[in-house]
Amino acid sequence: MQSSSSEPVHPLWLRCCHWVNAVAIAGMLFSGWRIYNASPLFPFTFPAQFTLGGWLGGALQWHFALMWVLIINGAVYFSLGG
Repeated sequence: MQSSSSEPVHPLWLRCCHWVNAVAIAGMLFSGWRIYNASPLFPFTFPAQFTLGGWLGGALQWHFALMWVLIINGAVYFSLGG
């Protein structure tokens, strides 16, 4: 049965953690594609306009920076009662 109250199902901090994760994962995906493109092992490459970082070093910096965003966001999630 549907509740008639306008109270959100999830608290604001949980929704913020979700969207921070979504942005960080997308950034890691796009920077990971740039890192993948730098490898000579595979013939397939992703189009440059769908990658993040501009060059291998920049992509690695984005990838590791977003890794820390995920770790800190996970710590916030677990410390607030997830």
